[in-house]
Amino acid sequence: MTDQEVDELAAILVNEHGNAAREVAEERRSLHESGSDGFRLWTRIAAAVGRMLRLDQPANAHQHSR
Repeated sequence: MTDQEVDELAAILVNEHGNAAREVAEERRSLHESGSDGFRLWTRIAAAVGRMLRLDQPANAHQHSR
């Protein structure tokens, strides 16, 4: 599966599940044997979801107000 396809699937998960999308991807990954193609694919999808969720946060989310 291409990186673009992984990103598209991750975007669908984020759209459908919001902040829970990473947990959904990790749950689906857990259905596959470690090291299997399915496990590796869902690992990639979970990572893409994580990147997308971080991008959705405001740029100053980690700064403290004074």
